[in-house]
Parts: sequence; structure tokens; C-alpha cells
Amino acid sequence: MKKRKMLCAFLAAMLVLSGHSAGYVYAAQESESSQIPESVDFPPEESQTTPETLSESTTEAKTENNNTNTMTEEELAAYYGNSVFVGDSIMVGFRNYCAKQKTFAHDIQFLAAGNFSAFNAMKPVTANNVHPMYRGKKYQVWNAIPLIGSQRVFLLLGMNDLGILGLEGARDQYKLLIDKILETSPNVEIHIISVTYTLPNLGKKTLNNENIAQYNILLQKMAEENGWGYIDLVTPISDGNGNLAAECCSDGYVHLSKTAYALWETALIDYANTQTTSSQEETEPETLTEETTETDLTLESEPETEIKSQETTPAPSDTKNKIESILETPVKK
Repeated sequence: MKKRKMLCAFLAAMLVLSGHSAGYVYAAQESESSQIPESVDFPPEESQTTPETLSESTTEAKTENNNTNTMTEEELAAYYGNSVFVGDSIMVGFRNYCAKQKTFAHDIQFLAAGNFSAFNAMKPVTANNVHPMYRGKKYQVWNAIPLIGSQRVFLLLGMNDLGILGLEGARDQYKLLIDKILETSPNVEIHIISVTYTLPNLGKKTLNNENIAQYNILLQKMAEENGWGYIDLVTPISDGNGNLAAECCSDGYVHLSKTAYALWETALIDYANTQTTSSQEETEPETLTEETTETDLTLESEPETEIKSQETTPAPSDTKNKIESILETPVKK
């Protein structure tokens, strides 16, 4: 009996010590598991700032890319070599200039003719009607573009239309011509070039610099409404007062000099860079969304790991059960 009492006292002491030791191990494991969620399972205020931090860092990286995103000569040649420039005598002058260059401009394709206009473009092909030539044959421009196979169409028309059709009429005729181009080449990009000025005070009737400036506004608005490109080539060669600069004029009236076309070439480089950068920015938000989604999934899944680790931690009651089992075992006398 005395031995049984001593054994009970011994086992009771072990129970107390065991319970204290088990509680310490569990608390330590809980502390270790809580160290991970501190950097993942943020409070609502902190977790809401995480996407903003990601967006700011991405925006900074994007800004750095834009500042250094200048196309190489080969890339410019590929961009404009896959383009056709359509226009009147101003464009004929640019064609002659490009033919003598050793830059990307040399590879540009042209459909241009003196006195060509949106009004003349809609006339049938005859010996007397004005149409551009392609490989020695006259074509209506919308039939010639598929033969060239260009991806982009740059148009400079309207100066010869203003005197006949007026501002809105010339704009509407321009739209009809572009619609015809898109009927035969639905996948081409359309880029409208601003109409250039005359020298000061040399405008004739409706063909004056004030109307040309208003016409360019109409063209830019039409381009924006239809998702077409618009390139301002009149400002680089103007005198700052709404006129053609003297050094950019070759005939004392309206046609352009080599100096003007050299400025055009520089403006075309800037335009190509802008166009390609815009295309890249349109795709970047999709990548950002995917990365953010993956981050959100990680944040949601990691707390579950913490819960599972707590559930699999051995409970201190197991030690107590073992002691109770020993107490129930008969003591040998």
C-alpha cells in the first residue's frame, strides 16, 4: 500500500512536470510559426498598400524604358520600309529626297502624283485623270496599296481639295477615300499627315494658312475619332507664326526644300518611337495584372500553411494519456 502511494505521488509529480514542459514546447512552435505570417498576412491597411508599391516600382521602370527606347536604324527601316506614303506634289518632293538618302527613308514606298487630291482619287483611271503610278501603270490608290503589301499607309492630301470643297467638304472627301482604302486593305494602319503652310500672305482665296490650320484640326479630330494615327509635320517647318518658314521653301510659295524634308525625317523618327512605345505600354498592364494575381494567390495560400502547422502540432494531452495508462496498470506486489 505504501509503495502504491509513493508510486502515485511520483506519477503525479511527473504529470505536473510533463504538463509544464509540453506547454513550453507548444508555445515555442506557435512563436516560430507566427514569424512567417508577419511578412505575409498583413493587416487590412498594410495589405492595401502592397499593390500601390508594386505599381510605383513598375511605373519607374517603365519610365526608364521610355527614356532609353530609341529605335535603331534597322528598326526604323523595318517600320517605314513596311509603309507607303500617299500624297500630292509635296509628297513627290519627299520621294525625291528619300531616294538620295542612305537612311531608313530610302526604303519608304510612295504613291504620289502632282495635283493629286482626295477629290481626284475618286475619279476613274483615264489618261487625263490624275492618279499615282505603280510599276509604270496608273492605279486608283486603294487598288495599288494591296499590290505593294504595306502594313501602314501615310496620307498627305487636302491642299488641292480646300479650294474646291472647303474645309468640311475636303475633310469628308478624305474620309471617303480612307474608307475605300480600308475596304480593299482592312488590316492596314492609317496615319494622316498634316497639310503644310504657304509662305506668309501668299494664300489664294480659301487656300490660306488660317484655313490650313483649321483643316489640320479637323483632320486630327477625324483621326482620333477613328483610331487612326496623326503626325504633325507642319509645325517643324513653320516660322512659329502659322506660316511656312523661308528656309523650308523651295519655290517662293508652297513647295518644300531639302531643309524641310530633313526636318520631316527627324520628326518621323520621333513618331515611330512614340508609336512603338505606345504599343508596348498597351501590353504591359496585362503582364502586371498577372504578376499581381500571382502575388495575391501567394498571400492567400501562405496563412493556410500556418493553420495546418498548428493543427499537426502534438497536443500535450498525449503525455497525460500515457501517464493515466501507467496508473491503470496493476502494480506487482
